[in-house]
Amino acid sequence: MRRNVAGLVVVFVGAAVMQLAISNTYLRYVKPGMRWMLLAAGAILIVLAVADVLADTRKKPGEHQADDGHGHGHLLPRAAWLLVIPIFALLVVDPPALGADAAQRQSPVAAKPAVPKGNSFLGESTAGAAPVPLAVRDYAVWAVWEKESMKGRNFQLTGFVTPGKNGTWYVSRIGLTCCVADGTAFMVEARGQTAPPKNQWVTVTGEWAEPTKRADGDVAALTVTGVQNVTPPANQYE
Repeated sequence: MRRNVAGLVVVFVGAAVMQLAISNTYLRYVKPGMRWMLLAAGAILIVLAVADVLADTRKKPGEHQADDGHGHGHLLPRAAWLLVIPIFALLVVDPPALGADAAQRQSPVAAKPAVPKGNSFLGESTAGAAPVPLAVRDYAVWAVWEKESMKGRNFQLTGFVTPGKNGTWYVSRIGLTCCVADGTAFMVEARGQTAPPKNQWVTVTGEWAEPTKRADGDVAALTVTGVQNVTPPANQYE
């Protein structure tokens, strides 16, 4: 594979990265704030590859490295063509976001927060008032560690269904620090309703419930009064 073809492969890589960012497919891999970084990285790859090819084509014939008679010198290993396979796969295949299978491999127990949140996240809500929309990761933490603020209040959570043992099921979301490699499952036990299908996205409403005791800690719970199937959001991570 000649140098200009090698440059073309790098262009493909840059184009694939930019396509991921433009199409929002990148949200399956990293946090929204990294979009501009992917666009910049893709553009830089394309510019550098084109510049390298142009610089190479302007060289005089004698300036090119001579072939050593074994197909080396100005050639790259044929195995480099294999780089094209994952590039086209990224452009053609629409990978699913992490879901119930990933959540089931983790504990539903949420770690204790470093700093207490208080009840400011509840806004003007009062006990018995309309449900407070809350991120699953927030409810999973504060329903355990801010009990007094949560008691008697209604909440609305949106996430995917993760089956548990003995008919138990959870409303779950995967939280990212940077990318899917560090994805952490946040799970809330749903009580009082039959479990929808695995990985089904739902919006549930209900009242705070006493957490479930486990050997490794407490698990947030919600007494569910309503379950509605919904379309997965564009960004399925929290």
